[in-house]
This record gives sequence, structure tokens and C-alpha cells, in this order.
Amino acid sequence: MLLTNEPFRGTYRCPVCGRRDLAVFEDLEQRTVISCRNCETRLEVWPRGPGSVRCYSQVTELPIRR
Repeated sequence: MLLTNEPFRGTYRCPVCGRRDLAVFEDLEQRTVISCRNCETRLEVWPRGPGSVRCYSQVTELPIRR
């Protein structure tokens, strides 16, 4: 059971290189942008929910350079 003052820890997989890693969130509604430690792809990561120790991950949309 997740306590309110306890951070959520979950694993995610980089959709580009497949590396698994750990992400820490202050609450279950938080989304964060991180770089994969293996391929340096910028990822948006967020928790699946209180009953899961896994996180969703997707490549962030990069701004178009002009």
C-alpha cells in the first residue's frame, strides 16, 4: 500500500533501446521527462497506478527546428 508521504518507485523500459530503469515520483499523477541512461533519448515517464510497479514511457515530442 502506498502511503501519502512515501514516493512511488517504478520501472520503465526505453522504447528505443529496450533498457529498463527505475523512476521515482512524488505522486501517482506526476509525469516526468528524463533521458535514457543508455541511448540518451528523451522520454516522458508516468506511473501506471497504485497496483503496479511499472511505468508507461514514450519518446517526448521534440520541437521542430527552423
